[in-house]
Amino acid sequence: MIRGKQGEGNRKGNRSPLKVLAAILTIIVVIMFISVSVRVNDYSKGYVVDYGVRDYIYSAEDGRFGNLYATAIRDMSRNAEYTAEVEECRALAFYYEQAVLEHAYREAGDNAKADEFAARMAEYESQLGSLRGKVDAVKKAVSS
Repeated sequence: MIRGKQGEGNRKGNRSPLKVLAAILTIIVVIMFISVSVRVNDYSKGYVVDYGVRDYIYSAEDGRFGNLYATAIRDMSRNAEYTAEVEECRALAFYYEQAVLEHAYREAGDNAKADEFAARMAEYESQLGSLRGKVDAVKKAVSS
């Protein structure tokens, strides 16, 4: 009997480091899974991070049109109400997108498709407002 009790005591006291590590990793994975699930659920409902006017303005003023476009895409929301200033920045971002595509199709020799993108560029250009002066900077950035 004494021997059996000593054996049981040893088993409880000797926990394998691998088992402890596996338990810790399992907890971390569960927490990460829950976090990702919550974010996916929020995104599917249209909850996104709101980008401020500064996020748009800084990219537009610095000529970082790729960043401006990325911000506009990440800031897509179903029921978003943008200020007039942000709307102009978003128009510039989408103007940049169309300019890149137009340039690529012209380089590839597909002028019909390039003309479609040029028409879309004209639509976005009409929405630029105070950022109309950035059109030449976009064209220069695209062609270089």
